[in-house]
Amino acid sequence: MATVASAPAAVETRRWRITIDRDDAVVALRDYFRRLGLSSEVDGSTAVRLETDESADDVGTWLASWANVNGIPAQLDPIGLPLPLLLPVPPSTAAPRLGELLIRKGFITEEQLAWALGEARATNELLGIVLLSAQMIFEDELARTLSEQLSIPYISIRGIGVNRQVARLLPADVGMAAAAIPARANERAVQVVFADPTDPRALAAVREFLPTMEVAVAELSDIRSAWREITQTAHTGARGQTHRV
Repeated sequence: MATVASAPAAVETRRWRITIDRDDAVVALRDYFRRLGLSSEVDGSTAVRLETDESADDVGTWLASWANVNGIPAQLDPIGLPLPLLLPVPPSTAAPRLGELLIRKGFITEEQLAWALGEARATNELLGIVLLSAQMIFEDELARTLSEQLSIPYISIRGIGVNRQVARLLPADVGMAAAAIPARANERAVQVVFADPTDPRALAAVREFLPTMEVAVAELSDIRSAWREITQTAHTGARGQTHRV
């Protein structure tokens, strides 16, 4: 979703301008890069200016992560260089590397990440779920790390619950497999809460049913518990008993 204008290989670009089409998201984008340790300032109503020693590939990957999660197209251009051909960021870089974020926080080691990645590939599970199952991280560590790094809301499902009518917009089996549940809706979109919103498979699966969504994050056990309650209530209702929605 993000596009990056590549600079000539011989030039080390340190200043960038990011343009988006949503003026209400500029501050969130600026804060996202600040949390990554980059110098970032608002540059007009729909742009952010960066100054960094990081490579173009890294900056492009981080921007693609933010754009993918928030559903907002973004363009990255070098400042002070001729405008070259615009190239799309490869889909494989569309999501941030969850393991790297957790290593930076000190929650896991590189050895633990290597094991968990192998286990995720072998079992076709989400990386976050593998780490939780192996008790390498706590659920709140995972959820709050993702919320901070991606500039998306952290939702306490146990505290505020979900709107069951909204939740039923997504098939329960899809939601359980993606570790995601629609929580509430507004005039613009449906807010969908994910256990791991960096996983492109989970995002793609939900977008098949809810193409316009706002992404949030919550604990995996709370998402699964909410789905169990909803499906049990649905089964009770099918048997003719009364239930509250």
